Amino acid sequence: MSHGRSSLLLSSSPRRRLRAVAGAASVALLLAGCGLLGGDDNSDEITAAGTAFLEDWAAGRYPEAAARTTDPAKAEQTLTSVSDALRLSSRTLRPGALTGCTNDEPCQLGFEATLSLATLGDWTYEGALTLTQAAEAWQVDWSPAVVHPKLTADTALARVRELPPRAPILDRENRPLVTDQEVVRVGITAGKTLDTSIRKLAQVLDLNYDTLAQRSKSTPTSQFVEAVVLRKAEHDAVKLQLDDIPGVLERPDTLPLAPTRQYARALLGAVTPATKETLEKAGPMASSADEVGSFGLQAKFQQQLAGLPGGRVNLIRTADRTVVETLHEFVAKPGSPVQLTLDKRVQDAAESALASVTNGASLVAIDTETGDVLAVANGPADRSAEDRAFSGRYAPGSTFKVVTTTALLRDGLKTTDTVPCPATVNVGGKRFENYDGLGALGSVPFRKDFTESCNTAFITRAGDLAPDGLTQAAAAFGLGSGWDLGVPSFAGSVPTSTSPIDQGAAAIGQGRVLMSPLAMASVAATVASGTPRAPRVLMDEEPSEAGEPLPEAETLRELMLATVREGTANVLQIAGEEIGAKTGTAEYGSGDKAGLHAWMIGFTGRIAFAVIVEDGVSGSKTAGPVARRFLLAVRGLD
Repeated sequence: MSHGRSSLLLSSSPRRRLRAVAGAASVALLLAGCGLLGGDDNSDEITAAGTAFLEDWAAGRYPEAAARTTDPAKAEQTLTSVSDALRLSSRTLRPGALTGCTNDEPCQLGFEATLSLATLGDWTYEGALTLTQAAEAWQVDWSPAVVHPKLTADTALARVRELPPRAPILDRENRPLVTDQEVVRVGITAGKTLDTSIRKLAQVLDLNYDTLAQRSKSTPTSQFVEAVVLRKAEHDAVKLQLDDIPGVLERPDTLPLAPTRQYARALLGAVTPATKETLEKAGPMASSADEVGSFGLQAKFQQQLAGLPGGRVNLIRTADRTVVETLHEFVAKPGSPVQLTLDKRVQDAAESALASVTNGASLVAIDTETGDVLAVANGPADRSAEDRAFSGRYAPGSTFKVVTTTALLRDGLKTTDTVPCPATVNVGGKRFENYDGLGALGSVPFRKDFTESCNTAFITRAGDLAPDGLTQAAAAFGLGSGWDLGVPSFAGSVPTSTSPIDQGAAAIGQGRVLMSPLAMASVAATVASGTPRAPRVLMDEEPSEAGEPLPEAETLRELMLATVREGTANVLQIAGEEIGAKTGTAEYGSGDKAGLHAWMIGFTGRIAFAVIVEDGVSGSKTAGPVARRFLLAVRGLD
């Protein structure tokens, strides 16, 4: 077995000499007491013998260390059992002074021991080796006290490890987003639960039978095999079914959880039993027996939230394992909270808006003045751990027309200019058409093209832009720059156009243009405030500096307000509220796998938002109602 790394620090004067005693006769007497009478000072030999033992002990070479003692069998057993009981990851043993070696006192080599207990810390104490001469070699006179001065044949060393309460993740107002909640661990007994029970349990809890059965076979007989952890409400809903399955075990517990299973799950993450992968990332003080952050912020800030464990090294009576004395105490250090820019009330509104959506959906809300992320939600529950709101890469569809309009305005276009809106347009041999049954608007002011989201008008007019015109306009919003939020995110990608077809597709948020919901919420925030800011999600990070003001923001703001008053986003008309928005319907895939994603971005007051619903009908019909529910819930916060 491996006993971890080792180190041995020798004294600065390795060739120690016995301390002088007044008078030559006294020196001779000292040497005689050590069996050294004969003219030679054997202190180096004695020290070397003790040091060699310490070296082998420190290196975890227990058979070799034991062979240097007067009782190799008992020495090896004790050294091994202490290492296993304390779970030593390393040992550091520093030789000290050689003393005694008189008729009244045996030779003793002092030492300082530092034992590193895995996932607990270091324990340092003083000890001493008694050395005796056997034949021509010096040996360690074995007794359990060699390991620790208080260890005897009737006692043993034992460790106790205790975790402090896990610190919470807080919102911007110091309200906890994650709190300890009641859960029930549901499982079986390895090797003793019938296969029919395992199969039935898998059916009731919608688990993979093969995986659960294999875990039962690979776990030592009679040990608990956890199948799933259920929130108390989830457990109560299936309790009667579980009660009817022979062999199923239920263990109540508490875990730090968000209000619901999907609540900001991709961002917050989850705390689950440690696995090999999560344990490697959890830091040296995490144990395989711990619950650790498995993804999201719970994993990223595992060490900060978990704090440091505490515990004790106890001297126990081997007969009944009662504690004789506590030899060392490790003081626990509570974890410290992680504070986010999220506003729990806004987050609650986002979660409620997505609650009834069965397709994949995401919603991001941003403070228009600071760039702080106020809410980030993903649904449904079985997909809520996917980081789509921050890192999803979607074609933004017509919501990108906000950026395209910026490029057109910079190219000299005025919103009153007439830009025809035919039903279809051919660019470079590719046919583009309008969506949502728009058909043709005829020759209308560009303002109408925007509020009705006319693809053909945008495609035709964007043909006059430079190949990097859309790229430069996107950069003015901070898109494509990369953001350092402390968590993964995607700031969008708008490549320079390579052909008229590429330019036409990009103008309506298709082709190679990709955005995340976070990126499109940032676009809406820039329009609302007039100044781009990188998003922020961690409160201890400095707010981003404001970018260059966007000269076109006032015009864009009016166009988005008009889109709600009289255009495709009229689903967001709410009495007494000034709301600006832009709809989007984005194509993805091809052939049998082709589909549409529905978008809605907008702003009201200091809140900017983006909503995407995968496999929708259109922005106004699919994403619009979700955005409306969110805005109504937000209004109720006042």
